Order: sequence, then C-alpha cells, then structure tokens
Amino acid sequence: MRKTLGLFVAILSIGVIACQPAAQTAQKPQEPKPAQAEPAKKEDEGEIFKRAYFGAQDKWQKACSNPLQLAPQNYDVNKFIEEMRATIKYPADGKLIGDWRKGEELALLPDEYRALYGKSGGSRKGNCYACHCGDPRIIACGNIGPSLRGYGKRGMDPKYTYEKIYNSWAIVPCSIMFRYGYHGLLTPEEIAHIVAYLHDPESPINK
Repeated sequence: MRKTLGLFVAILSIGVIACQPAAQTAQKPQEPKPAQAEPAKKEDEGEIFKRAYFGAQDKWQKACSNPLQLAPQNYDVNKFIEEMRATIKYPADGKLIGDWRKGEELALLPDEYRALYGKSGGSRKGNCYACHCGDPRIIACGNIGPSLRGYGKRGMDPKYTYEKIYNSWAIVPCSIMFRYGYHGLLTPEEIAHIVAYLHDPESPINK
C-alpha cells in the first residue's frame, strides 16, 4: 500500500510539471535588433568640389587661395616663381617645338575639328578655345585669356610659351590658366606640339 501511494504521488508530480503554463518556463532573452543605418544623404556637387579643391591643396595652391588672386598670400613672390620653375620638365629630345598638326588636334575639341575638316579628330585634353581665340575660322572662342591669333608673329620665345603652358604660375603667380604639365594634363611632348601650333608659320593660328 505504501509503495502504491508513493508511485501515485510520483506520477502526479510528473503530470503537474508537464502541465505548467508556457509562460512560466524559462525563455532565452531576445537579442536587440541592430539599428538600421539611415540612408546616406546625397552630397551637394558644390560640397564635393570644395572638398576636392580645398582639401587637396599643395602649399602653392594654399598661398593662392585668396579672393583677389593677385599674389600669393604670406609668401615671397620671387621664391614662389623659383619653386614653380623648378617643377617644369622638358621633352626628352630637348625639342620645344613639335608638330603643329598634332598640336592643333590637342588644342581643338572633336566638334571643332570636325567642323573645320569634316572628319574625326581633336581632343579634350587642351580645350584651348574655351579661354582663347586663335584660328580665325573658329568664331566661338573664349575671351578669358588673350587672343592667340598671329601669336607666331609676335616674336615670342618658344621656351617662354612652353613654360607658360607647362606651369603658368612659373610666369604669373596664381594665374587662372591651367597648369597643364604640372598637373599631368599634357605630357612635355604634347606641350611641344601645342607650342608648334602657336609658333609655326604654317599653322592656321598665324594665317
């Protein structure tokens, strides 16, 4: 009788445990959901330009970053020109005057070249007519820089022309003209071709 009673109690205990509500059983704590990243805000083009232009300035560009761009701020101008001249590299063959026809292709945009010659040619590397006039046949030209028409008849030294194109700041500190060689926009050989385009008597510039 005592054994039967003990067995009944044991079975009853198992039944009670098995029938416990689910809410009373131990539960694994839930991990917090990762916070969702907010969508990246589209950056204004002006901000991108300012970061690229002002954030990557060398010491010379910083010296020229003044509102009037008349002269480098807090910098000795003679030393400035000397350091700019030291950056100029010349063609390996030493020739500062190349092929004016190649220079013309570098100076003209593809549309300009096609309009003159009715065939493909030209390049986006020089884009000289954005700032200058030159070939009298091209009437849609810039006036930011001086006219280049008849340039070869002015008695200019080709070396001066080469250096002005390579690094305009070696001639005029803080000039707004592109520094084609300094920034690697044109190779020394390509600059020599543009010098020929400006100086050669056969170039349309000098017709």
